[in-house]
Amino acid sequence: MKPIFETCRPRPEVLAGDLTDETFAARLRDVIEGTADPVYQDPATFFRNTFPTEGLRTLTREVLGRLSGREASNSPFIRLETSFGGGKTHNLIALYHIVRGGGQAALEATESNAARGIPHGVIVPGPYWLPTQEWSVAGVVGSDLDPVEGIDHGPVRTRTLWGELAWQLGSSRNGADGGTEAYDHVRRSDEELIAPGTQALDRIVGDRPTLIMLDEIARHLRTAKAVATANRQSDLAEQTVAFLMTLIELAAGRRNIVFVLTLADASDAFGSETVMLQEELDEVRKVAARQERVITPAAEAEIAAIVRHRLFDSFDESAAAETADTYQAYYRGLVERGAKIPERMLRADFHAEMVRNYPFHPELFTVLTRKTATIPQFQKTRGALRLLARMIRRLWDGQPADAWTIAPFHIDLGNDDILNDLTSRLARPVFRQVVEADIASGRPGTPAHAEKLDERWRAEEKPPYGRRLATTIFVHSLTQGIAAGVELQDLLAASIQPGDDPQLLRKTLSRAQGEQRGAAGEAFWFLHWDGRLYLFKTEPSLEKVVQDELSLVGVVRAKQEIDERIQHVWRPGTFKPVYFPAEAAELPDDSRTPKLAIPHFEACSLDVGTGARPEPPDLVRKLFSHAGTAESHRTFKNNIVFLVADESASERMVELAQRHLGIRRIVNDRGRLAQFSKDQQKRLRSMGNAAELDIRVAITRAYRHLFYPSADAPKRADHLAYEALPAQEQGKVSRDQTAALVGVLSKLEKVLTGDGPALSAQFVKAKAWLRGRERMSTEDLRREFAKRLGLKVLLDPNQLKKTIKNGCSQGVWVYHDPKRDRAYGKESPAPLVEISEDAMLYTPEEARRVFPDQPTKKGTEPKPEQCPLCGQVECRCGTGAEPEQSKLLVVTESGAPARVFQRIADGFHDAGRELIGRLVITCEGIPDMQSLGVAVPQFPKGEYRLAQELTAEFGDAGAEGSLSVTFGGDWKRYKRLRSPLETQAREASKASVRNVLTATYAHGLAPVSTGYQTLRDVLVQLDVGRIEARAEEHEGVDPQLSMR
Repeated sequence: MKPIFETCRPRPEVLAGDLTDETFAARLRDVIEGTADPVYQDPATFFRNTFPTEGLRTLTREVLGRLSGREASNSPFIRLETSFGGGKTHNLIALYHIVRGGGQAALEATESNAARGIPHGVIVPGPYWLPTQEWSVAGVVGSDLDPVEGIDHGPVRTRTLWGELAWQLGSSRNGADGGTEAYDHVRRSDEELIAPGTQALDRIVGDRPTLIMLDEIARHLRTAKAVATANRQSDLAEQTVAFLMTLIELAAGRRNIVFVLTLADASDAFGSETVMLQEELDEVRKVAARQERVITPAAEAEIAAIVRHRLFDSFDESAAAETADTYQAYYRGLVERGAKIPERMLRADFHAEMVRNYPFHPELFTVLTRKTATIPQFQKTRGALRLLARMIRRLWDGQPADAWTIAPFHIDLGNDDILNDLTSRLARPVFRQVVEADIASGRPGTPAHAEKLDERWRAEEKPPYGRRLATTIFVHSLTQGIAAGVELQDLLAASIQPGDDPQLLRKTLSRAQGEQRGAAGEAFWFLHWDGRLYLFKTEPSLEKVVQDELSLVGVVRAKQEIDERIQHVWRPGTFKPVYFPAEAAELPDDSRTPKLAIPHFEACSLDVGTGARPEPPDLVRKLFSHAGTAESHRTFKNNIVFLVADESASERMVELAQRHLGIRRIVNDRGRLAQFSKDQQKRLRSMGNAAELDIRVAITRAYRHLFYPSADAPKRADHLAYEALPAQEQGKVSRDQTAALVGVLSKLEKVLTGDGPALSAQFVKAKAWLRGRERMSTEDLRREFAKRLGLKVLLDPNQLKKTIKNGCSQGVWVYHDPKRDRAYGKESPAPLVEISEDAMLYTPEEARRVFPDQPTKKGTEPKPEQCPLCGQVECRCGTGAEPEQSKLLVVTESGAPARVFQRIADGFHDAGRELIGRLVITCEGIPDMQSLGVAVPQFPKGEYRLAQELTAEFGDAGAEGSLSVTFGGDWKRYKRLRSPLETQAREASKASVRNVLTATYAHGLAPVSTGYQTLRDVLVQLDVGRIEARAEEHEGVDPQLSMR
């Protein structure tokens, strides 16, 4: 497939821009008087530029056959019917030239058409059909008649249709003298505005073959209504209609007369007069019906050929077929991939239509002839010629590489002449502001919204999808009397070309509507969607309403909103966020929970435009190096990481915050919201939800510069290493971004998390043990992790407990439990480690010195004595108390799943209990309801039961209905209800749900088992939010049967 610039050659005058308005404004009167543009006045030029439509061929055969006598029985009365600009005047000019001696030029054009491969290129049947003697001809245009001032012909001034016809018929035979002589037959009728009878007309016509052409008479009838006849008993309109009846009767009775009348359709500018004239002519048509011939000058299917013939010298027919093949193969491929395009584009007749219309895309003529042509001022073929000539010139000036056809989106609305054609010339000047705001501004430095939207596509070397879609929608919006706009499938069909991805166009459309937030200034102001059709209107769209609202939202309030949202994006948990520290004293210096310092974007930001590896900003260096009000040296440097905002993204955050607040102002104002339709209310809420997500995404994309302590980082960067956080897809940005940060640090091997492997005791002793010391507390050991840059940040103290426990079993050190006053070494059972100032670690040598009498081998611990009667350590005999029963452990936790499950495991570990018998998980909200539905099938073997309470409202305040469901039963039963319940919950305007999942494990579930780990991992991976969990110890069953 080749671009059109290699397969088509426009006419020189098209490329030169020499086609003026006069070139396209064919006027019969100017041709008769010899003053028309050469394109119309010169018969050879005229016929060379004329495409032989079926209507023209039929017309010439009917007229020439009757007047030449070759087919004398042809129709005496011919009616040309179509809308303005449909080729009527052009056909009348063709008849005039043939009758007045231009027939030879028509014959030569027939030969030229044959040479160019134009089928049925015959304009006249043959030379024997042409006049052999002078024929009389008259052509009157309704708009030229002036019943008040008249038409000045020197010796004669005509005031009526019959007066003008008489003058023209006479002068066509014998100049001014003949005109005066013929006029004298109707002089009195002309002066008194009374229609003459057939005798007067008969004398005027005589025996010569006579062609009478009347164009746009309906226009004359409008003015004639206001003119009374001399006797005041009628008006000129009635007399004109009476004269037309007389003329038809005369033509029907004489073989040497053909009367050609043009009538526009009822939808055109003078439709009411046309209807009136048609009704008045009904009676005479009954008489002359058998001899009347109705001809359409140019069929809709011929317009492309007419335009191509007029504007192009040549084109490659093989290229037309190849292009059609490529397009249809592309369309089929889209359908196979699930894309929706109109079915007609896959049919064979569409392939034929593409070949027939080449180099124009069929959708271009569809919109011009069925939409734009409904506006009378466009004038169909004439308007299309003028517009397309300018389009072709602009295309050939720019020659885009992907111009396989001339499509609707190639209409360059940035060109002032083209814009005038589609606005001011169509009596729609207000649409100019629509174009300048949303499509093509025409002002350097101030791009329209489509141009702004296309900046990102051009940067990615993609076509300008924004302008494509906008231009196509705009042309579909210019209509009169029919629905404006275009459906999505038709819009995509007119805007895509082979090689395009329809999803990118959908994405572009979503951004244009403001539904998916892109860069500032991308959303259109005048684009509307009525639930089915996309269209431009002159009144602002919802996007413009929102933009106007932004002026009422101050920057200060927007920044406050960002500050609040930052505190929701990074929540306390694994890290303790420190929001907006400006002084060293505001950032704690301790070894407890690691700190995530988030400086305010106005106080500290990073510009990475240079491409060099960024170094820490001054504020980050200050906070990292100093602590306290005295700004002394910071001790626990390895217990802090920094997130810094990107300078270029900070302004974007503020814009989106303003947008969110603006939409919220509208939606929360019930009185104002009621002014919008239900669809608009729904869209406003959708825009609000999108804005909510946009802020979160913008904040995460702004705070993407991570600085963390590292012994390997250069000293010039104060031993702070840098990592850029990866951009997250919009739909994947979770509410709590701490997990994403932990994931990055884990890949950098900078943090110790609960789900990672424990550090070896030998490594920790080598790197963290205080040099020269024989003992140190477990808290001291944790402090060393918070101090030493070469160690990992300790996010989960349980990891340190594991390392300590492993060190005991490996003989690296000895742990002393202060509560039990026991030492645990290599041969001891595993201790329950705690991190405190009192829990101590000793070198094995020091332990043997300090605890020489402590038992160290398993099973050597002395058992406490029990009362032989009651069996209790403390004798209860004689107290009346029942022997104390062993209580089952219950651990209750709430928070993020990872934290909850770790705390439960720690609780069971610390209590020395091994098995969970029942686990109750409670969560709320629609997302967690859906996640739970995916999670349970992945859980370990057990019995699962669900209790669910769901309430939902549909529409505004439940206007469309409400739902309340309470379910209680096993999971197998719930599976059948899950899908419809989730669907209803998603579609609700307001919904709440509470889920209580009870899991029972007959043989117990060990917190150290793979099954327990699976429970935790599944809930974490599905991004389940806050949960409450209650773990109950399993009642005595053989531990060997438990799930480990």
